[in-house]
Amino acid sequence: MFLVLVLWGIIESKFFPRSPPQPPKQEERREQAAPPGREAEKKEGIREARPEKTVPRPVTTKTVEKKEVSVETLNFWAVLTSEDARVKHLRLKQYEDRAKEHPITLKLVGIVHSMFGGKVEEPSPPMPLDLVNTEEREGLPLGITFSDPNLAQSDGNWEVDKERLKLLTSGKEGEITFVKTFEGGVKVFKRYEFSAAEEAVNLQVEIQNQSQKEVVTQVGLEWVGKVELKKLADDGNKDFGLKYAFFKNQKVEVNDLAGAGGSGCMPGCESVKKAIDPFDFTDRGEIAWYAFQGEYFAAMLFPPPSEKNVALSVKGNEKNLVKGTIMTSSMSIPSHQSVKIPFKVYMGPKDEDRLKKLGSGAERLVDFGWFTIVAKPILWLLNLTHKATKNYGIDIIIISILIKLIFIPLTQISYKSMKEMQKIQPEMNRLRQTYKNDKARLQQEIMLLYKRRKVNPMSGCLPMVIQIPVFVALYNALQNSIAMRHAPFFLWITDLSAKDPLYISPIIMGATMVIQQKMTPTAADPAQAKLFLLMPVMFTFLFLSFPSGLVMYWLIQNVLSIAHQYYINKR
Repeated sequence: MFLVLVLWGIIESKFFPRSPPQPPKQEERREQAAPPGREAEKKEGIREARPEKTVPRPVTTKTVEKKEVSVETLNFWAVLTSEDARVKHLRLKQYEDRAKEHPITLKLVGIVHSMFGGKVEEPSPPMPLDLVNTEEREGLPLGITFSDPNLAQSDGNWEVDKERLKLLTSGKEGEITFVKTFEGGVKVFKRYEFSAAEEAVNLQVEIQNQSQKEVVTQVGLEWVGKVELKKLADDGNKDFGLKYAFFKNQKVEVNDLAGAGGSGCMPGCESVKKAIDPFDFTDRGEIAWYAFQGEYFAAMLFPPPSEKNVALSVKGNEKNLVKGTIMTSSMSIPSHQSVKIPFKVYMGPKDEDRLKKLGSGAERLVDFGWFTIVAKPILWLLNLTHKATKNYGIDIIIISILIKLIFIPLTQISYKSMKEMQKIQPEMNRLRQTYKNDKARLQQEIMLLYKRRKVNPMSGCLPMVIQIPVFVALYNALQNSIAMRHAPFFLWITDLSAKDPLYISPIIMGATMVIQQKMTPTAADPAQAKLFLLMPVMFTFLFLSFPSGLVMYWLIQNVLSIAHQYYINKR
């Protein structure tokens, strides 16, 4: 038996060796280790237990995926981005970026280009006008800023409650809410409140102070826009992005960033800039609104209604980017309290009726210049006749006829004066021969002749002088009334607020001036007569760049004057 056991031990150790015992795993040892409290109790009789050293837990920032939110109302399509909760696009449904070219224009332009060996590319179709004219790398509008350095930086994206909002029924409302939690325990909500039929957007900023200390900060809303100097230089486009304005103490302050060429200045009065001069403008007080605008469209920022001490900052750089910020006065938010700041934003056409609904004197943004008192009645009459004609070109013709009828008495005086001047022409020539070497005596004798024959040489110019305010007022109405933008007349004239693309109407207008001069009696000497003959040429070149609606007005005035002069001469 003993031998059997010994032999089995030898065989087992030779052929079936046992594996060495494995040491217990580290994790198992941790599980079996006594809790710190009990371990301290065991060692209490040996040595004093040391307190456990606490290590602060690092703050983890929640990673939020970048999202884009689409919003559609009756007036626009908008795209909001979760990156700083800004607006990326705002495309207007009722307005396009340019007027569509007429086939006649395309055909004739193609013929001219082919004659000189050039090629004409088919123009792309007009697109809805986008009032956000910057890219993400340049900065997008409607960011919020804080004076508190702990809130100044917003790393990462904001959380958003939905990715789509459609409001296509009048009276329907909806909102998009972005949320951001800042380090330190401050939570910010940014709510865009939309209404189906309104361009205005209520933008509410709510700050929840979930920290253990008071937060003191100012809250600002900014608009970043690009000054559209290239569009102005290439196409004469004055729609948007040429100046900024603000309303302080019941007065509108305007800064034209494109120079006189981008304002109500007549065409050709000043060349267009290529880049703006960098600037940094600040102001403070009872500022009711800030606007980044062009002739027809504007983006307006309104501070909270109760805010009476608004800080305005407008900065422009050499890249033609302008950042305007309206900032509230400093506010204190106690621990575990919240505050709401209601801003308002308007992005749309400079229409007086729509702007008036916004309050705060927003309608004052529309400016018709020095002759506003004349421009507004003209515009009112144009809109009145437009209800029947549905064509602003015909409305301008009607206005031209009415103005001509109003000025008929003055025109009669003018024609009568010119007739009298023609009668005294032989006496004038005799005086010129008699006193050709004595200019002073000649002028004296001519004035005595006028007095003796009861002739006023200036009365012939009276109708034209009086019509100058009407002319300028109509020009300003065409350049500032949203109703006139892209208003078609007929055939190739598809935009009465822009120049004639084929220059046909200015040339016809110049021809009517020549005919009118030939029919009008004059008492001018030969040198002055030659100068007068140059006037139609000068006016034609001047009117080449004028709005076609204005050329149409002057052309109709000339035609009516020719008809009137023909009637007078036949009597």
